[in-house]
Amino acid sequence: MKFEEHAQECNEALNELVGKKVLDIKFKPYDNNCWRIYINTDGGKMVMSFCKDWSCPEVESRD
Repeated sequence: MKFEEHAQECNEALNELVGKKVLDIKFKPYDNNCWRIYINTDGGKMVMSFCKDWSCPEVESRD
């Protein structure tokens, strides 16, 4: 996947937060070079995983 396509995919995933009320955020390291942010909203939960060498976070939406 090209960098531009990957960036667009990341942007679309993060746009899921637009218009939602953020209720709680938790930050947890899960590896030497990786972290997770758990975002609870009024529409469900979003988990963002970041690693030092990644160009963009992995975003997972949960109900």
